[in-house]
Amino acid sequence: MREQILKLAADAVIKPWGLVHGEALAATGIRVGLGELWLASAQTGPGNYASQVVEPKLGKDLAALLSEAASKGDDDLGALIGPRALALLTETPHRGKTEAWHVRRAVGRAGFAAGPRTAAQKDALRKLLTGPGLGADIEEWPDDVRDLFGLIEPVHAGEVYLVPAGTLHTMFAIGRDSYLVIDEIQQGYGRSLLPTLSKVLMVQDSLLSVQVHPSDETVRRAAGGEWKVGQDLESNPTVRIYDFGRRPGEAPQLGFELTDVAAGLRRVSPLDVEIAGGTWQVLVACKQFVKSLVNLDTGARVPWAPVHGSYRVIHCTGGEAELTAGDARCGLAAGETAFVPGALEGNLRVQAIRACELFDDAVPDIAALRSFLIGSGAPGAGVDALLTPPRAFRE
Repeated sequence: MREQILKLAADAVIKPWGLVHGEALAATGIRVGLGELWLASAQTGPGNYASQVVEPKLGKDLAALLSEAASKGDDDLGALIGPRALALLTETPHRGKTEAWHVRRAVGRAGFAAGPRTAAQKDALRKLLTGPGLGADIEEWPDDVRDLFGLIEPVHAGEVYLVPAGTLHTMFAIGRDSYLVIDEIQQGYGRSLLPTLSKVLMVQDSLLSVQVHPSDETVRRAAGGEWKVGQDLESNPTVRIYDFGRRPGEAPQLGFELTDVAAGLRRVSPLDVEIAGGTWQVLVACKQFVKSLVNLDTGARVPWAPVHGSYRVIHCTGGEAELTAGDARCGLAAGETAFVPGALEGNLRVQAIRACELFDDAVPDIAALRSFLIGSGAPGAGVDALLTPPRAFRE
């Protein structure tokens, strides 16, 4: 499989806050929301989804493919995920959950909670959510409660946010005609052999639970028995502090223990550079992942850069493209996702059959990324701002 580009099938996940299909609602009266599409995942265990490989037809998912490679040794696994991604797995065998959001669509009143900024705000939130509680209608929240959460609204298409582990957060879209579509990249948590997870997240006329994710160190301590917790943070790193009465399974005590007021939502300033026949926009980059958005004109054929020593997950949101690497070929149309093994990364070329938009996810080589951006004309100050984004605050 190291010499083939793999096409993956998305996993649809129903949530209480997802996009509602109008015809289904009219026919049944039941609000069933499509909350997430997992595009490239090797997560296993209850509640998780590993992407099926549909081309070539292997009859197995990405998690099984990587596990088989790992059983043969680091050389085989490294050929699939690349040497830098393999090194990251070795350095952090127990992983938490840092993630990032790219706003693809934001319609109506939509926004995020950036998290408490002080110990006093965190304590006030704890007393509120474990005491009198809070209604799900954000419009009825008083100003002091909005301030405790650090609400960021409105948000707009094209904005990017980094969500470090330890950030108390939620997102919302208020009103039946309001919705959010988020392109998300996050750590492949627990013991996944794929260091990233790529998904699309959707919210309509609702808000997510108030939640927080553990750091790598927290998961390591819990997995090693140094810290006893009531939740398996490797297979389920999302700790729901408050879910507005929708589902059981809230863990406010654990959630507030994990909440780090020094973390908090970060507002990222993406960087655009010109490439032959299009543009390459680096949306977000940190130790765990890099996510870019590439637009190519019809007929453009470009080498995929920079080379990180990582697999690439390429998801097409518009147009049509063909990926080639040596003898390996894979066509992508809107809505389709490809996994490019690390062994093919250096020879990867992409041609736009029709003008196309592609997301690109990988484990970064920060030095190579910086060199690519500076060499493509990006200012050094802009690169620094991309890599060290400031905390997001209400405007």
